[in-house]
Amino acid sequence: MSVPHRYRNLGDFHKYYSGAAQAPVLTIVIGGNHEASSYFFELYHGGWLAPNIYYLGAAGVVRYGPWRIAGISGIYHNQDYRKPHSERLPYDRDDIRSVYHVREYNVQRLMMLRNPVDIALSHDWPAWVELFGDHKTLYAAKPHFFASAVADRLGSKPASELLSHLRPSYWFSGHMHTRFAATVKLEAGLGMEETVRNPGDVPEKLRTVLSRPSKNKKTPTSPLASTATKTEFLGLDKVGSPTFQWLEVRSLGHPPQAHNNNIPRREDGKFELCYDEEWLAITRACLPALRIADSETLIVAPASAMKVSAVSLDEHRKWVRENIVEKGLLAVPRNFVPHAPVHDAEFVVLPDQQPLEYPNQQTAQFYELLQMENKFALSSGGSVEADGDFEVSFAED
Repeated sequence: MSVPHRYRNLGDFHKYYSGAAQAPVLTIVIGGNHEASSYFFELYHGGWLAPNIYYLGAAGVVRYGPWRIAGISGIYHNQDYRKPHSERLPYDRDDIRSVYHVREYNVQRLMMLRNPVDIALSHDWPAWVELFGDHKTLYAAKPHFFASAVADRLGSKPASELLSHLRPSYWFSGHMHTRFAATVKLEAGLGMEETVRNPGDVPEKLRTVLSRPSKNKKTPTSPLASTATKTEFLGLDKVGSPTFQWLEVRSLGHPPQAHNNNIPRREDGKFELCYDEEWLAITRACLPALRIADSETLIVAPASAMKVSAVSLDEHRKWVRENIVEKGLLAVPRNFVPHAPVHDAEFVVLPDQQPLEYPNQQTAQFYELLQMENKFALSSGGSVEADGDFEVSFAED
C-alpha cells in the first residue's frame, strides 16, 4: 500500500477476507491510490475481493438488474498514462505508486462502448467537473483546489473524456476528500472540454487554461446514444473528516433505457450480478494488446500492432453471445475462496516487508471463460522489451 509508515494501521478488511465478517449487501468497488495494489492487480479484470464485495478491476462494466455500471480504478498521472504495467512484486518505491496509475489502454477500452451506461465510478474527479457546480464556494473553502485548477492539475482529463462519451445518469468519485455535487449538462456534439471553454462565470485566471486542448485526447468519438440528458456528479467525502457522513444513501430512479428484459435473479429474489456482453467482447478483442511485466523476468512483452475494427469487435461479440450468453454463463460466479494466508495477529510484519504474489483462481477462471491465455499466471515465459502504443481504430471493413 502506498502510504507513509506512520499511517499504516490494519483495518478490518481482513475479517471480510477470512469470512469472520460479511458485507450485508452487494458492494461494488473500484481502486484508488491507497489500496492493497498487489491484491487488486491479481484481479485486473475484476472479481470478488471478499464475499459480497466485488471489484470492477482496472476497468470494468457489469450489470445489476436494470442497471449498467462502469468504472475505472486508480488515479491519473500523465507520465505513466501511456506506459505498460511493468510492476510485479516485490514493488520498488516507484512501482508501488505507478501500479495504481490509470493507463490509456483501459480508458480506450471504455471509449469503445457503444451502448449506454447508467452509473459510472472513478476515484479522481473528471477534470473541470467542479465548473458545473458551485465552484465559487468550493474554491473559497479549498484554495488549493483553485491553485491546482489554474496549474491544470485538478482532476483527470481521461475521466472527463469518458464522461463526455459515456454520459451516464450518475457519476461517483472520491479522492478529493470533500463532498461536492454538480450537474453536468452537455450539448450534442460537445464534450466537457469544449463546454467549459465558454467563459460564463469561470474565474478569469482559469480562462487561459481552459483554452488549451487536452494533450491526451487521442481518439475523437461521438457520445453514446443515451437518453440521459444530464449526469449527476457526486464527489464523496473522506472517512474521518469532520463533515463526513458515515452512510449516504441515494435513491436512484429507474434507468432510462432497458438493457435486457431477461434480468436474472437469485433464489432469494435479489438481482444477480452479471457480466456485460459488450464489455466481454471488448475485453476479449483487446487482450492481445494488454502489456504487463512477466512475473519471472519482469520484462514487458512487446507492443501489439493489433487494431480493433468495428467488424472485429462484432465478431467477438458474436463469439460471446454464442459461447457465454446462450449458454447461460453471464452471471458472475460466486467463486471467492481465500487464496492467500489469512491475517494472523501473532505474525510480525516488518515495515518494508511485502507479500508474495499469489495466483488468483478467479482471474484464471475468467480467462478460461473467454478462452484466452492467462497473462497473470506466475510463469508467462520470456519476452523482449519494446516500446509502443496501443491503438484502436474503427473501420467498416
